[in-house]
Amino acid sequence: MHVAICIATCKRPKLLEQLLFNISALTFERTNPVPQISIVVVDNDAAGTAKDVCQQVSLPWPLTYVIEPKRGIASARNRALRNAENADFIALIDDDEAPAPEWLDELLWTRSQFNADVVSGPVVPIFTEDVADWIKAGKFFYRQIHESGKALNWFATNNVLISRRVLNQLSSFDERFQLTGGEDLQYSMKVHRAGFKIVFAKDAIVSEVIDADRANVQSILKRAYQGGNCQVFVERSLDTGISAWITRFAKGCARTVQGIIEVMVAVLKGRVAALESMRRVCTGVGMLSGLIGFRYEPYRVIKGRSTA
Repeated sequence: MHVAICIATCKRPKLLEQLLFNISALTFERTNPVPQISIVVVDNDAAGTAKDVCQQVSLPWPLTYVIEPKRGIASARNRALRNAENADFIALIDDDEAPAPEWLDELLWTRSQFNADVVSGPVVPIFTEDVADWIKAGKFFYRQIHESGKALNWFATNNVLISRRVLNQLSSFDERFQLTGGEDLQYSMKVHRAGFKIVFAKDAIVSEVIDADRANVQSILKRAYQGGNCQVFVERSLDTGISAWITRFAKGCARTVQGIIEVMVAVLKGRVAALESMRRVCTGVGMLSGLIGFRYEPYRVIKGRSTA
């Protein structure tokens, strides 16, 4: 059994170096026999800022480094998939994350126990010291964690194992979502609609460092707007009927109005409640702006971190 760990990166060599260090410490207690591992790093920076890290890192498995000059996360992921075409499974993880030693072992074990085609795991935030305590308390960066084996209808690509059976049928991410995000949501929805089994692996843990550049009011609200906006374009790419448009419009209006009403009450409850309500408003407005054709592209500007 061959598993290719695929990583897309762009101008974050220090974070990539830490990720590769953590990957080198992976252990296998439940998967028998131990799988054949390979690593594919796709550098989405034409200047090749990740090259030195990939050449100098010490790993127990082979690493393939390639540059994908076409800007966009979908292009980078697709390049990774093409360079891992001989693998039985693809494990996707982001360059700013840190897998637990048992991460891949748990993904593989859960797949075999539940006869799944795709296995998704939890991403747990780790906050830097500069993040405000009230932002941490608000749990704005926490994602829902399910019991292992729970069936899902979508997944993100920052912690997931995908079988070759899926990739043979759905071989690429939609490059219309290069600069908006949402390519993983659209891909996972297609996987679900195609009838493949997606389950959760509770103990396949990946952690993600959250600093004050992301954990602040402005960034949180922008992310909510982005989520609502790209969700509309994802859904429209899969269903173009007028009834679906009407349903999305109603949802966007409801989300916006509900958020506005909640904001007026939440200001008396404190900052966390107020920000949560404002997030709802921004999500609704993002949905409505998407319905009239405005496409928000937050990834048009690269926010790389070379020393963090």
